Amino acid sequence: MKTKLQLSKNVTMNKPDEKRQGMKVRTVVTGHDAKGRAVFVRDGEVDGTTIPGLGELAFLWNANEPATYPNAGNNPAAPGIFPPVGGIRFIIGTYLPGDFIAPEPTPEMHLEDGDELGGANAGFHRTDTTDFGVVLSGNLALQLDDGAEVSLSPGEVLIENGTRHRWRVVGDVPATLASFIIGAQRR
Repeated sequence: MKTKLQLSKNVTMNKPDEKRQGMKVRTVVTGHDAKGRAVFVRDGEVDGTTIPGLGELAFLWNANEPATYPNAGNNPAAPGIFPPVGGIRFIIGTYLPGDFIAPEPTPEMHLEDGDELGGANAGFHRTDTTDFGVVLSGNLALQLDDGAEVSLSPGEVLIENGTRHRWRVVGDVPATLASFIIGAQRR
């Protein structure tokens, strides 16, 4: 099963000649039949998408508004990595070792001077989201704009509340992070 996701024009989808890590995530989805009974509606693999400067992301569920039930269990497949207020994204990402992770900016990312690719603070950004992340493998470090940094290992959780931050992989093996992202309102 392949889930199609429209990304911002600033995010490059993998091309046939790009080297892919080959992420595949089995995804089982339930829904309701015409009589309102629970049914399995999908059991298949979601392929990862290579994102330059980042690694590979598997977009598992993308909605721009809250769900209503009963429903058929179809993925709304809303566009973009970051959802609007009330929207959600469920993503598993594998990030490559190296310097700070610095993808091409998307319109939903708030950047300051020097945060852009190649800038002194490359990778720093903030979004109007609450992000719930669980490290599945490898090790990641999260740095905040005041220089404070915390390292996260498999099984550890981060709740990121719309703060300016950047990521880097600690060590020489990729790190995998499962993220549930909820669109929030900034005042």
